[in-house]
Amino acid sequence: MNDGPDEPSSTARPEHILAGYYPETGEPALRDTGLAIVRWWLKARRLREETFGPGLFADPAWDILLDLYSAAARGEQVPTSSLAHAARVPHSTAIRWVKLLAKAGIVVREKDPRDARRVLVSLSGAATALMEGYLGRLSRSGAIPAAIVPQAPA
Repeated sequence: MNDGPDEPSSTARPEHILAGYYPETGEPALRDTGLAIVRWWLKARRLREETFGPGLFADPAWDILLDLYSAAARGEQVPTSSLAHAARVPHSTAIRWVKLLAKAGIVVREKDPRDARRVLVSLSGAATALMEGYLGRLSRSGAIPAAIVPQAPA
């Protein structure tokens, strides 16, 4: 397995395709595969918490990124309070992580145009590309069980 950057080829399909299936092969598009992986990952993390109890494992930054990636597919921005819930951390911890992620250029914060008291958060374009690249590499490496990856319609 090559862990270096993937070299584009003249036959490579675009990885920025957002939804659907590649017509020539019937394979799910990267976004569908990435979303399936993210949904599975979130379920697995919640099951782990149910099994071992809350508070034993913590990875709030990753939980925030997973939630934002899933929200982007639905065309949504997420209030910080929802990210706190998704990451299962106090609101103050979510705010601290969002500030760190914003400073790193991973998330974008903006005032909610309908409620100036709320801050909406979304993945930056660069972070979306990184997430899609990461999820694509996971999928192509065979590290993801086939049952997670969407199958082409029959």
